Amino acid sequence: MPTIAADPALDASLRAEAIALLQGFLRLDTQTPPGNERLAADYIAAILDAEGIAYDIVESAPTRATIVSRLRAANPTGRPVMMMGHSDVVTVEPEKWDHDPFCGDIFDGYVYGRGALDMKGQVAASLAVFLALKRANPPLTRDVIFCAFADEEEGGVFGAEWVWNYRRHLIDAEFAINEGGGEPLTVAGVDFIGCQVAEKGSARLRMTVKGSPGHASVPLENTAFRNLGIALERLHAWEPPTVIVKPVRAMLEGIAAVLGGEAASLVAEALSTDPPTWQPISKLPFTEYERRFLHAQTRNTVVPTMIHGGSRINVIPSEIVVDVDGRTLPGADPEAFRAAVQEVVGDAATIELVIPATGTAADVESPFYDAIGATLARIQPDAHLIPIMSAGGTDAPLIKGVKVYGFFPFPPSDRLAIYEPLVHGHNERIHIDDLAYATRFIHDLIATFSTS
Repeated sequence: MPTIAADPALDASLRAEAIALLQGFLRLDTQTPPGNERLAADYIAAILDAEGIAYDIVESAPTRATIVSRLRAANPTGRPVMMMGHSDVVTVEPEKWDHDPFCGDIFDGYVYGRGALDMKGQVAASLAVFLALKRANPPLTRDVIFCAFADEEEGGVFGAEWVWNYRRHLIDAEFAINEGGGEPLTVAGVDFIGCQVAEKGSARLRMTVKGSPGHASVPLENTAFRNLGIALERLHAWEPPTVIVKPVRAMLEGIAAVLGGEAASLVAEALSTDPPTWQPISKLPFTEYERRFLHAQTRNTVVPTMIHGGSRINVIPSEIVVDVDGRTLPGADPEAFRAAVQEVVGDAATIELVIPATGTAADVESPFYDAIGATLARIQPDAHLIPIMSAGGTDAPLIKGVKVYGFFPFPPSDRLAIYEPLVHGHNERIHIDDLAYATRFIHDLIATFSTS
C-alpha cells in the first residue's frame, strides 16, 4: 500500500481548516434534547455548496437532520469508505463552565465548547479531509462518504437508525471510521493505541418493586422501599461470569505478544480455561482505571441509574420503578440477559427488557484495520496498534451492514489526562495541536485507502 510523503503545506492547510470548521461548529447549539441538528446540517451544507460538492439532507423529524455527501470514484474497484460522526451534543450547565459552552473560542491553545471532544472535533476533522480530497481530485478506487448523523446521544432513533432503515443507499459503505478509539495506553512502559472494533450493546432494563402501601405515620414491614433495598444489594453483589469475546481476546493477545514474560503467562493462563478466568487478567500491569474498564469489557453489566416512585411525603408507595443501564457483550442474547438479572434479584423485583440490544463487532482481520495500523506505523512508529472494545456505545450497531472502526488518535502528551473527565463534563475542549494531528492522520488513512 502506498504511503503519503510529509507535506508541510498540507499540514498547515488541514490544521487551519479543521480549527476554523470546529469553531463554527461549536457555536451551534445542538444539545440533545431537543437536538436541532438542522443547524449543523445547514452549516455543513453551506461549506459544501461553496466547494461545489453535492449532498443530501434528510430529516427523520422536524429539525432532526442528518447530512451525507459523497466523492465518487470514476471506476471503483472497491465499495465505499465512510467518515461518520454525529452533530448532536449532550446538555450543559453553563454556570459551571469557565467560558461560554457554545463560544468556540481558543484559550491557551484549546478550542472550547460542548462537543469539542464528543464529537464535533472529529466531524470537523473529517470534513476538512473531505474538502482536501475534493480539491486534490485523486484517482479514487472507491467512493468516499462524509456523514454527520443526528441523535447519537439519545440512541440514534432519529439519526443513524432512521437513515439505515429509510435512506440506506446514502451510507451503504463497506468500512467506516467513527469515534471511540485512538487513545494511547501505556502498559509496562510500552505504548499501545487502541482501535475500537467492537462495543457493548445498551440493553436497557426496568426494575419494578412492589410492597404494601399505607400512611407513613405507621411503619410497615413489606414496603416497596424495603424490597428495593434488597434488590439493589443483590445487584451490587452480583459478579457476572467472565466472557472474553474475540476482539478482547485479540487485544489481550496483542499486548502479551509485545510485552512477553509474566504478562504473556498471565494472558495464557486466563485464556486456557473455559470459561476464561478473571484473576490472572486482574494482575496485568494496568492502572486502576484501566483495570475497571477491562473488567467491564469482559462481562455483561447492570447499573441502576434512575428511580421513580412515591407521590407524597406521608404516603408509603405501593410501587417503585428503577431504570437499569444494562450493557451486553457482542453475541449476548438480550432475553437471556434479562432472565439472568431476574434470577439475581429473585422475588424482590420484576425485571423487564425495555431495549433488547446487544453489542457489535467488526473484523480485526480486515484491509481497513490494516490500513489504520500502517498509517499509525508511519506517523507514530513506536506505538503498537491493538483492537479494543468499548464498554459504552456509538452509532456503529445501528448501521449493521457497515464494518465500523473507532479511531481518532492523539499524540502522547500530558494533555491526555485532562481529556478524560471533559467528555460530557464541564469545560469540554480540545487542543489545536491534537486536532491537527488527528486530522492529518485521517487524511493519510482515507487518501491512501481510497486510492489503493
